[in-house]
Amino acid sequence: MKIISSIIICVTLLFIVGCSDLQEENPSITATNPSVVPPTTNANSESDSTEKAVLTDPQVSTPELGYIKEDKYYSIKYEQSLVQLRDDEKTVVHILGEPDEASQVKQLGDRADTFSGMFSKDLYYSGLTLKFLGMEKSSLWLSEIILDKNEYETSEGIKVGDHLEKLKNAYSNIKYENLKTIENKPNLKIYEYFQGDLGFFAEFIIDESDVIEEIHMYFLFD
Repeated sequence: MKIISSIIICVTLLFIVGCSDLQEENPSITATNPSVVPPTTNANSESDSTEKAVLTDPQVSTPELGYIKEDKYYSIKYEQSLVQLRDDEKTVVHILGEPDEASQVKQLGDRADTFSGMFSKDLYYSGLTLKFLGMEKSSLWLSEIILDKNEYETSEGIKVGDHLEKLKNAYSNIKYENLKTIENKPNLKIYEYFQGDLGFFAEFIIDESDVIEEIHMYFLFD
């Protein structure tokens, strides 16, 4: 019996030592331990960083010319909105309402120089004339604004009937244009406001008493 017991003890010790050696050679066996957290793979890290980049860096699209608000100085105020050069006809009517009068759309002939072949249309409100142009009948945009009464004012709060001093305070870079005269009205003065190469111009026609008689805003074509 003692011999048998000794044999059993030896076999047991050999089994325990063998398991211990196997565990040292294969540490992955410890993965069954819930306290061990498997490392994050490179593939997962790249996927996460890519996903975050998409969320924080949205694609930017370039707006179409004609819908860009290039400069508010060439516009008139109505309630809480601005009507500006290069607005389309639909936008203008939505802001101002239906006009008192409107001309028919017509195609301009050779005598129109730069505008030859384009389509034009005029809208008339009290003290306000709006001229539209476009390459297609169904796509007209605002090319000229004419104010001849004090019904409307510019984005800077200037209207017909205001004094020249108020105009100069509102448009600090405005300049007297001594090269331009108005036919049959030699005593009227023209003050012009423009910026850079936008192609927008605003002209304020001043009478002998230094009072604004008319305001013209227009888009200049090359």
